[in-house]
Amino acid sequence: MSKIKTLMLLTSGSLILVGCGTARIMDYQPASPSISERTAQESRVEVALDPFVESERTEKYFDINAVANGIAILHVRVVNNTSNQTFLVEKKDFQLVRGGAGGLTGNGKKIERSNAGANTIAWAGLIAYGALTPAALLTSMSMVSHSTEMQRNFTSKEMGDQTLSPGQSMEGFIYFTPVNHGEDCTRTAAVKINLTETKTQQLIELNIPLSH
Repeated sequence: MSKIKTLMLLTSGSLILVGCGTARIMDYQPASPSISERTAQESRVEVALDPFVESERTEKYFDINAVANGIAILHVRVVNNTSNQTFLVEKKDFQLVRGGAGGLTGNGKKIERSNAGANTIAWAGLIAYGALTPAALLTSMSMVSHSTEMQRNFTSKEMGDQTLSPGQSMEGFIYFTPVNHGEDCTRTAAVKINLTETKTQQLIELNIPLSH
C-alpha cells in the first residue's frame, strides 16, 4: 500500500475517533437572576446584563478564559413589560463603550461587536496537513475538533435578533472583541442599547454601566 493511501486511511480513522471523543461544552440555563446582573428599565422595557469575567464561569460554559483571550462575554435578558408595544432587538444595537457611564457622553471608545466564536479556530487554516506525520496529524485533528466544538458552542449560545411582543422575554449571549487581553472591562465600560418600537420606529435608549 502506498504511503499516500496509508496516510488517507489513518486520517479517516483519526477523524472518526476524534469526532467521537470530543466533549460537548456545558449548556447555560440560569434558574434565577445572577447576583452579578446589571439592570435598567426604560418605557417598561427591562434589560439585564450579566458579564462573564470569572475564568471559572467562562471555562465552564465556553471552555476558554475569555478575559485572558481578549473576549468580553455578556449574558443578556430583555423583557417587554408593555401591553401594546413591540420592539425590535438586534445584537448590532448593543455597543460596548469605554470609560463607563461617563464615556457615553465623553471620549469613550466604542468597540464594535464581532463573532468571537469564529476567532477561536482562526489558527486552523495555518495547519499544513501534507507536512504532518500520522501521529502529529492525529493531535492536530483533535485540536481542530475541539475548536469546532468551541465555535458551535459560541454560536448556539448567541442571542438571536428578535421582534419582542408585549409580555415576551428573550435571552442569550453577545460577544465583544477585541478587548485588551487580561483586562476586566466591567471596571471601565458601559453598554449602550438602542431598541426600536416597530410601529412608530421610535428609539428607546438604555445605558448600563458594567461596574457596580
